[in-house]
Amino acid sequence: MATEQNKEVVRRFIMEALSGRNVGLADEVLAPNYANILTGTDLAAFKGMLAGMSTALGDVQFEIHDLVAEGDAVVARWTMQATHTGSLMGETPTGQRISSRGLTYYRLLDGRIVEDEPISSPDLLQALGIQMSA
Repeated sequence: MATEQNKEVVRRFIMEALSGRNVGLADEVLAPNYANILTGTDLAAFKGMLAGMSTALGDVQFEIHDLVAEGDAVVARWTMQATHTGSLMGETPTGQRISSRGLTYYRLLDGRIVEDEPISSPDLLQALGIQMSA
């Protein structure tokens, strides 16, 4: 698949699935063997996480600053803003407005995302002040 087509798949994923909270789009743009490299999340777990995030961050919005593609890889540079409006990992909503900047590496195969690896600062839990127990 051409690099411009891969960039469009990633753009749709970020803007319609992540920002637009369209869980159903995941089946269209993520491969059945999708994996998040950072967390090991598979397709089913991702869809559950996205549904939970839709409740916890009701107004989440992503802005894409750059999409760079070569071969089967696309890297997105983005900013995410949201308000903590619902329960997240057992934490009560704080109403806190958060912002995070990041890069995500995506690898695609046959027009679908096979893997991704996001890096953000601060990450979502840090931005909300949620401490992970060891």
